[in-house]
Amino acid sequence: MPVSAAVPDRASATRIGFEDAVPAFLDYLESYRGYSPLTMKAYARDLRRFREFLAERYPGVDSPDQVRREMVVQFALSLKGAAPVTVRRKLAGLSSFYCFLQDTGQAGINPARGVPLPKVAQVLPACLSEKQTSALLAAAHTPWHRAMLALLLFVGLRRSEITAITLDDLDLENGQLLVRGKGAKQRVVPLTAPVVRAIREYLACRPEAESNNLFVSRIGGHPINGRVVGRMLSHILRNAVLGQDGITPHRLRHTFATRLIRSGVDVRTVQELLGHADLQTTAKYLHSDTRMNREAVGRLTTVFAPPQAARV
Repeated sequence: MPVSAAVPDRASATRIGFEDAVPAFLDYLESYRGYSPLTMKAYARDLRRFREFLAERYPGVDSPDQVRREMVVQFALSLKGAAPVTVRRKLAGLSSFYCFLQDTGQAGINPARGVPLPKVAQVLPACLSEKQTSALLAAAHTPWHRAMLALLLFVGLRRSEITAITLDDLDLENGQLLVRGKGAKQRVVPLTAPVVRAIREYLACRPEAESNNLFVSRIGGHPINGRVVGRMLSHILRNAVLGQDGITPHRLRHTFATRLIRSGVDVRTVQELLGHADLQTTAKYLHSDTRMNREAVGRLTTVFAPPQAARV
């Protein structure tokens, strides 16, 4: 009987180097998965950091398929000092990279799957006080600042969502806005009368620009980026004499969500308004609802109430 030829290892037959695998993965995320430019940059940065680690610790490894689990564990250990959430993100990105290579037949295993992850402390979302909120609003001296602040505080938008707003997304007559969120997901959110008024005031003095973006630079009329939103808030904080004590655009988003929960808005509605894909992401705001917690505990008082004295 003829002897069957040995079947070659598929992964070794299709082995490619990092210089080809990484661009192919990033192109897949952009063109097929529809990931945002910011997410793409994060993946590219994390994979670059991993390749730098390999070049230093394992100089002979030049192909993704040569990487073994122990190398990934050593990479995780090399990140000592980084925030646990940062380490988890880098390992998750590395695992996604290998899932892609497996699915396309360019890697036999995923060495990042199942690697132990550092624990992340459950920190409650920080919320601005009424006094801080009032001080911020009073310190927003220009229409540009007032409109931006209104979208952060009273609509709960992310920085990337604010910079992506176009004039066509606005429906001020009906008080609503089309928001382009993470992962190319869109949602329509309501705008209250003060927010509509702030946007109208800004539009009245918006610089002339070829760009259709709502917020554009005063010189050149170019679309702004997320860093500009951060600088805007820093300027308002200086005016309000509040300092930079952890007050970021994302903290204003936390304030919006926390106040909705404390006002009795159900968590699924808050999820829709924030554009969270996972309900668990929104559920963390439930822990800040001390009013509801107090009412729940208060119901136990009747259980421990002393019996009334019997009448003689």
